[in-house]
Amino acid sequence: MAPSFWDQAQDARQNSDSWMKYFFTMATITSLTACGTCCMIIAMLLPFIALVIGIVKIDECPVNDMIPVYLIAIGTIGIISSGLSLTRQYFKDDEKKQKCIICLQVPVAILWLAFFIAGNIWVYGSFSEVETEEEDRMIKGKKGKPIPNPNYCHPWVYWLAFFLITVVYVALILMCCMICCVGAYMAKKGSEGGEEAPLNETETTNYTDESGGKKEGEGIPEPEPKPADNPA
Repeated sequence: MAPSFWDQAQDARQNSDSWMKYFFTMATITSLTACGTCCMIIAMLLPFIALVIGIVKIDECPVNDMIPVYLIAIGTIGIISSGLSLTRQYFKDDEKKQKCIICLQVPVAILWLAFFIAGNIWVYGSFSEVETEEEDRMIKGKKGKPIPNPNYCHPWVYWLAFFLITVVYVALILMCCMICCVGAYMAKKGSEGGEEAPLNETETTNYTDESGGKKEGEGIPEPEPKPADNPA
């Protein structure tokens, strides 16, 4: 029978020599659960949507031409990453294939991190000047003729990119809170178990005495009774 989530969490706490190792171990354990698998399936929809919108609207963000490129890149990486995670869940009992999949996940994660940092610069850097309203798509030029607004970006392009970046920070905060709560619970459970150990040991000793061991006080000679005083 496979160990439960709480058993794996307790083993991770006992075998982790640092909070960083415990964090990544718990993240891996969570991703391999049924709930984690469902979340990954749902999460695959967002990268797919980002990929489609980035391709369709690639020329509709003059405020920063790299924002649609970011959507295309992060969408492609997200689909690949989710596919590898689902494959890892499918082969969770095959240690050799697990290691192979992890070797593929590492460069994908590094590439995602690089685009994530760049996306922060492209998206948050344009926040103060971007205009996403449809009426702001064109502005009047010097001769009164309408020209494309250099600060315009299609709302689906910009706000989806903004959401995909912001949701990562929210997810990290929630994951840290969850791991801290699990760690505190496991630490409290472990300390309570340690306090009860001496009591169980005493009870075991008493049962042993009753089952044939020497009882308390056995082997000590009883004091002889004093002779009665002679009557006068």
